Amino acid sequence: MTRLVSAFRCLTISFALLGAFAVITFLRLHIHVFDGPVAKAVNALAAGDSGFNRLVYAATYPVIQGAVVLSLLWCCWFLSREVETRMRIVRGTAAAICVAVVAHFMHDSLGFSPKPLFEPTLALHTPAVLGDADTLRETSHPLSPSFPSERAVLFAGLAVTALTVSRPLGLLVVFATTTIEMCRVYLGMHYPSDIAGSACLAAASVWFAEAGEVFRFGRGLVKWEQASAVSFYLCAALISYEIVIAFDNIRDVTAILSLH
Repeated sequence: MTRLVSAFRCLTISFALLGAFAVITFLRLHIHVFDGPVAKAVNALAAGDSGFNRLVYAATYPVIQGAVVLSLLWCCWFLSREVETRMRIVRGTAAAICVAVVAHFMHDSLGFSPKPLFEPTLALHTPAVLGDADTLRETSHPLSPSFPSERAVLFAGLAVTALTVSRPLGLLVVFATTTIEMCRVYLGMHYPSDIAGSACLAAASVWFAEAGEVFRFGRGLVKWEQASAVSFYLCAALISYEIVIAFDNIRDVTAILSLH
């Protein structure tokens, strides 16, 4: 009975977060209500070529976020040998990966405007630290929408997972992830609603997966670690590497194969 109550609570939180995601989606569709003014105000701050801008740009280097998040998530794993805790990490990680895949396909089905820097109605100034504006348009998929952000969804999901098993480490992961995503907002690569919506979607998926506690989802993988640590950690290392780089090489291979 206790597990059923816990599952109901998790589902309630999940649906509430999906409701918040729906509201944010509405705001994202109407960028001139909130996102546009905020993007212009932030762009005015980022217009110069300062040492702070270079620091912000360095923080957005792709593997930094993944390395920080995965390192802290593995800390959560090794700090506790409790089966329930490790099952929760397995469920949350699986949910984060799955919802990131969903976010990838949502890009093609939702007609959102492109990233702030490439939105002609905003006429934002490209921060000098990003390089030449024309080159950036050729290399950064200017027509590609940024809602929801696959990377933000993935790492926000992992951050929420860490928060459910260890409050101190979880808060550190949330802080690191939020800071890096805000750096992307500062540079004009995302709207605030991109990050907020991605976080709500990710959190909803993690809490939905938590309802799987009723079915003991994740126990099989924990038993695998107990029965054959070598094979388990070999596969875990490969998956961790893919998460750190946000599955970029798999997407590249898939794109190549789709051309034939």
